[in-house]
Amino acid sequence: MKLLAAAIAVAALGLPSAQASSPATVPGLVYTAGYGNSILTRYDPVTLERSGPRIRLGGNANSWAFSPGRRYLAIASFPQRLTVIEVATMRVVSRTRFAPGGGVTRVVTWAGDRVLAVVEAPFGTVVVAVDPLVGRVVRSTRLMRPFGYQFERLPEGLVFLLGARSRIGPVQLAVVDAEGVTRVVTVRQAAARAGLAVDPVGRRAYVVDGEHVLTVDLRTLDVSDPGPLRTLAKAPLGSERSARWLGNGLLAVSGLDRDAKTAKPTGLRLVDVRDRTSRTIDPTATSFTVAGRVLLVEERSSGRALNVTAYGYDGRQRYQRDLTGSWWMKKQGRLGYACRGLFLRTVIDLRTGSTVRSGFPARTPCPTLLVDDSRG
Repeated sequence: MKLLAAAIAVAALGLPSAQASSPATVPGLVYTAGYGNSILTRYDPVTLERSGPRIRLGGNANSWAFSPGRRYLAIASFPQRLTVIEVATMRVVSRTRFAPGGGVTRVVTWAGDRVLAVVEAPFGTVVVAVDPLVGRVVRSTRLMRPFGYQFERLPEGLVFLLGARSRIGPVQLAVVDAEGVTRVVTVRQAAARAGLAVDPVGRRAYVVDGEHVLTVDLRTLDVSDPGPLRTLAKAPLGSERSARWLGNGLLAVSGLDRDAKTAKPTGLRLVDVRDRTSRTIDPTATSFTVAGRVLLVEERSSGRALNVTAYGYDGRQRYQRDLTGSWWMKKQGRLGYACRGLFLRTVIDLRTGSTVRSGFPARTPCPTLLVDDSRG
């Protein structure tokens, strides 16, 4: 049975063959009693059995990223500590502290032979570049605007939005290279709650605000506004958007339009930036996630069941699941962990919606497995 579970985990998580030995374990976090006690160890992604060394991070983990080739794992934990671990041996390579003066690390990414971190600080935002093998900060840049929570990783850096302190005003876009050099452009046509999607091949960022999809050339920081999409109505000033780049000219976009009394869902839309059209594939969605090459829309109905609907990048519905007894779901690799409160109920394959395992013992913690880079 363990061999079968390991085989399912290898297929579902998409692990490389070198990691496909039995059991196919992955790094994961254990949260112990009290604050600041995250521990890293290895888990079987289906049985959740733990094995191997245990590394105390010295604080609650905020963000993590794998190096190219997945040899190293960088984990940021509170307060402003970066721990770099060799994945195969679970050996600590270095520990680094950065951003004095308080703050929480919101993003970590690996860019070439550097680790970049974005810290939400009391006065604004700090961008830090670290030499991870020696544990040394090589550059630190202060930005006076708050972190906007929308970001995308690039192989050679990072792109993220900066908001306005009053939440009213134009958004800014920051582009960080592998050495931590940070360039900022103000996108005056977009408000602080805009969405962000990045085409890493075309070197373009798309800032989505209501009916507008603005383009930023990441090389020159030139901003272009071709006008509103032909198939979208004008949005109110209180619009909120989230966006993801899907490739082949497509964005996925969702969010809310707010006025003084109501919040109206915009639905999940596929936007084609080539002909500047969009079509709605789920009219009631307010948010979505991308996992296992499907778009996932989750809705909790009557407090008793989590409803999960999956769409392909072509807009067609792949499956729909009612996960009775679950309230929310963690997406980790190609597996989804449906949980009720803090405890695990069911594991599903996000590509197909099929159940991988259920019937866990009572009070089995909902796991945090470090399969992909964190989204926030």
